[in-house]
Amino acid sequence: MTRTLFLLISTYLIAGQLWAQAVVTREGVLGSLTPIIDSIQRERGYTLDYEHKGNVSTEAWRQRGRDAVEKALSYEPEPTPLDVRVERTEKRSGYELRTISFAGSKDYRIPAFLLVPDTGKPPYPAVVGFHDHGGYFYFGKEKLVEVSPEHVSLTAFKKTYYGGRSWASELARRGFVVLVIDAFYWGERRLQYTGDAPAAWLKATQGLNPASPEYVDAANHYLEAMTGELNTQLSFHGINWIGIVNRDDRRSVDVLASLPFVDAKRIGCAGLSGGGFRATYMAGMEPRIRAAVVIGWMSTLPSIGHIAYPTHSDMYDAHGLHAFLDHPDVATLGAPQVALFVQDCGRDRLFTQQGMADAVAKIRDVYANEGHPERFRAQTYDVPHSFNTAMQEDAFTWLEKWLK
Repeated sequence: MTRTLFLLISTYLIAGQLWAQAVVTREGVLGSLTPIIDSIQRERGYTLDYEHKGNVSTEAWRQRGRDAVEKALSYEPEPTPLDVRVERTEKRSGYELRTISFAGSKDYRIPAFLLVPDTGKPPYPAVVGFHDHGGYFYFGKEKLVEVSPEHVSLTAFKKTYYGGRSWASELARRGFVVLVIDAFYWGERRLQYTGDAPAAWLKATQGLNPASPEYVDAANHYLEAMTGELNTQLSFHGINWIGIVNRDDRRSVDVLASLPFVDAKRIGCAGLSGGGFRATYMAGMEPRIRAAVVIGWMSTLPSIGHIAYPTHSDMYDAHGLHAFLDHPDVATLGAPQVALFVQDCGRDRLFTQQGMADAVAKIRDVYANEGHPERFRAQTYDVPHSFNTAMQEDAFTWLEKWLK
């Protein structure tokens, strides 16, 4: 979600009322191009989805789909030791917070928070917590974890999108080991300059105190504007953004599975928005995931093209994949082994109501056809794009049901 869009949808009024849902038109934001794009997609369809499984076994269909996703992700680094390093340990209320890093590849390391509960007995169930996109790049893992001191900008962000709660910390108090990394382009891994910075960056941050919300906002605006260049350069190098993000997320499961106090057979994942997108790919692609909660990012993709304003131009995505699979189809690749809970936001302006409903119906059909309808749940909440404390409680209950 772009920062410009965030400001627009936060202030624009229709008939004196704040937009309650996405504004949908026949042509969408791309006008006369939308019908052409739609016609091309309809003619091709999604040839690797469950509806096209044919007479092959579910396992053969799943493997065919996963092979297509792997090819689209375009990133499989050379095997390298995890080399987990504990850099700092802090005692918190109900858990221990370990600041760690581990090797994502032979060329880079991934900073992370590892939360280990005080309650219960090992081996513990574990969850990979995914921070959102949010057009907010300055912080990553800190969005989900209690930090002290906490930047005033981050506090405000958590209040808006997470009901003021650091949900990974709360989950750790309930007996889960939780791992939260900085995704590529967020937090410690955000775009930074070690030499001469471009004039645009210097102008954007000139005279601003890094401790101020104005500085963080300016940094986020700049980083938002650079996402197009990021996607272009990755493409020129034969890589895509979600390929790096997903590989690092799956590397997180490697870390959890390596810990003697974690039960490797009870690992789940959850995330809001861009974190929900990441959870979708983990549910579909990572065989060790047993439960997942996707919050605020489950929709058919063509439906998004009919929203009357830009929504996801700054998004990570495996673009070539959608010649074969829609977004909900990726989630179904884990069915029925993954106990999947989709939480939709009824007043979400980033997705259409029909697109969200169609995605849920498609996933539900797969679980039902595989004989395990009880392993899928979907609920729509009367909230804007967010993961409030009531939603968190439902998510925790789901994870406890399937992982404890």
